[in-house]
Amino acid sequence: MDIRKVIGQMVFITMITSGISFAGTYDLEVNASHSAIEGRLDKTMTIERGLLTAGVGALYNDDDYLIGNVKLTLGNGISLPELRFNLGFKGVVGNVEKGQKDGDLTAIGFLLLGKYSIPETISPIPIDVSVGFSYAPDSLCFSDSDRYVDFKASLDFRIVQNSAIVLGYRYIKVRFDENGGPWEMSDDAVFVGIQLGF
Repeated sequence: MDIRKVIGQMVFITMITSGISFAGTYDLEVNASHSAIEGRLDKTMTIERGLLTAGVGALYNDDDYLIGNVKLTLGNGISLPELRFNLGFKGVVGNVEKGQKDGDLTAIGFLLLGKYSIPETISPIPIDVSVGFSYAPDSLCFSDSDRYVDFKASLDFRIVQNSAIVLGYRYIKVRFDENGGPWEMSDDAVFVGIQLGF
């Protein structure tokens, strides 16, 4: 599998999807931990039923994995202004290594995102608490992969308008079922980064 070609296709699909409406906002996020670097670009559009978000991202660890992803979520329009939820799907594709083992990951997972803006009466600095959870069971995993789970939580310190310093935690676990038998890869890390909105 040529991972560069797959990531290029995901970027193209996301650009086409985000072209549904010219009105919207973009969010660019880059963060790094001691072992991995992550980048993502999301576009959020207002639609009749709420907020539609399309995005593309990649997570890279030099020793263990390169995982690209695309997401499509819909946020409900009935959330409180300081509390927002999004439900949707997250497609992941990549290559994972563990010791002498090597597996191809392809999955379509269910995605739940939440964000809570801490009121100014509690914190003088605008802070958002963001949480995301994605899960792909065996029936939605392809190639060598058998199950995929990821979890991400962060504090977004919005010191400057349309930008934030991000401090967070990420966990990822992938199970494979190959001819050599089942095996798993998991990774977790605390990360810091920056988020820009435009």
